[in-house]
Amino acid sequence: MKKEELQAEIAALESKIQECQDRLAHLYREREELLKQEVERKRYISSKEIIDLIYERTGKQSNMSMIKRWSDDGLLGEVVDEKVLFWALRSKQGKKRFLYQKKYVYAFLYEKGYLKPTFDVLDRVSLVDGTAASGIVINSQLHGDQFTYTIQLEDTGQVRQNVEEKQITWLSEGV
Repeated sequence: MKKEELQAEIAALESKIQECQDRLAHLYREREELLKQEVERKRYISSKEIIDLIYERTGKQSNMSMIKRWSDDGLLGEVVDEKVLFWALRSKQGKKRFLYQKKYVYAFLYEKGYLKPTFDVLDRVSLVDGTAASGIVINSQLHGDQFTYTIQLEDTGQVRQNVEEKQITWLSEGV
C-alpha cells in the first residue's frame, strides 16, 4: 500500500470512530433521560389506572366519564399529556393519554371512599424485611401516594411506624 492510501484509510477509520463515539454519547444521554422519565412517570396515574385502582381497592366499577368529570372539576389536580411530558417513554398509539399526580388523586379518592388501604386495623401481617416477624396492624394512613401502617409486633410488642405497604404481606396460616 502506498503512503497516501494508508493515510486515507486511517482518516476514514478515525472519522468512523468519532461518529461511533458521538452516537454512543448520544445513546448514553437518551438512556439517562429515559431512566429519569421512568422514575418520574411512577408519580403519575392515568385515567385507566385510576379505574383499575378503584376496582382493586373497593370492588366498585367506575368509568371514564366519571374520571373526566372529576378532572374537569379540577378534583384530580393538574392534567398532563403523557406524550408531551414523557416523550422518551414508549406510549400507546392513538388517543391522548392524560395523567394526574398520584398524590392528588389518592387524596381525593381516599376522601371520597374510593381508596382504602390493603390492610385493615387488626389484620395479622408478616414483615417482608427478612425478619419474618409477624404483627397486628394498629393504624393505617395515607402519605402522598401510598398507605403506611403502624404495626405492633407479636413477639416483642414493639411498635413499628410508617411501614410501607410493600414491606408487609398477609400472615400465612401456620406461622
